[in-house]
Amino acid sequence: MPQYPLNFGIEAVPFGMTRAKIVSFTAFKNAANNNILMPFPSRPPRNQFRKDEVKQKAKSDLQDTEESLRAKVAALQQELAVVKQEKAELENLLKQKEETRKLQLQEMQIEIDLNKLAHQVAEITQTDYFQQLQIEVESLRNADC
Repeated sequence: MPQYPLNFGIEAVPFGMTRAKIVSFTAFKNAANNNILMPFPSRPPRNQFRKDEVKQKAKSDLQDTEESLRAKVAALQQELAVVKQEKAELENLLKQKEETRKLQLQEMQIEIDLNKLAHQVAEITQTDYFQQLQIEVESLRNADC
């Protein structure tokens, strides 16, 4: 058994403390109700702290994710601009090559036409009839002189 037993509703203070008083619970309660005692600052329950922490963390993570996505979008937009520029350059190059090919094709067709013409002329000039005409023309030229 303790040396100084406690009664419920009464606070016992060890003997020898000169400033100590015996205070009844009712007197303490009345003092608290009359705002004589300074109340403890109210604080949210522990669960509320955790909820606030989670909300703040989620908000921070969301902001980080948003910033990261904005940076990625900006980088992709720059890359898209570069790709568009390269596409335009390639289209211009393709048009130039196409025009060059058309010119080459026209030149080849002219060459083919000239070759065809030369072949047709050779066919005509190598016939017996043309050879006889050539001989007659030459003999008439020589006769007039």
